[in-house]
Amino acid sequence: MRYIIGIGNYRMADDSIGLRIVEHIDQNGLGKGFEAVGIADEGMRLLSYLENETERIVLIDAVDLGLAAGEYRLFSPGDVQTTKVAQGLTTHEGDALKVLELARTLGYPIPPLTILGIQPGDLGPGMGLSPALQERFHTYLEIALEEVERD
Repeated sequence: MRYIIGIGNYRMADDSIGLRIVEHIDQNGLGKGFEAVGIADEGMRLLSYLENETERIVLIDAVDLGLAAGEYRLFSPGDVQTTKVAQGLTTHEGDALKVLELARTLGYPIPPLTILGIQPGDLGPGMGLSPALQERFHTYLEIALEEVERD
């Protein structure tokens, strides 16, 4: 199975980008050959998708990349090191890289995994995306769909 997994918090503006992309995929029937999953509340849920049968995961998240709002990068967990000090493993406090590190330590299989990291413009309280992310929404969607199909 292949997955596009969106991580985030709907109440924190641009932090919801991954969830909104997954929601769009579901609402528009775009999930052909993969499952779109939103992880809005508990980052540890990522572990349940790390199985021998998993062929590929595309993880979408708002990530501070030091870029202009709306810019993005594709990378694998091995390409970067987190600098975030996590006190918990919820999506608001936690860190997908730390969850993957824990998974590796516990012996979970780590399938091919690509992170679509999107530079947020606004992480304050709010239910909508900033103009910079809203403007590029369909670009992020297309990239995620291409990545999940990649061999």
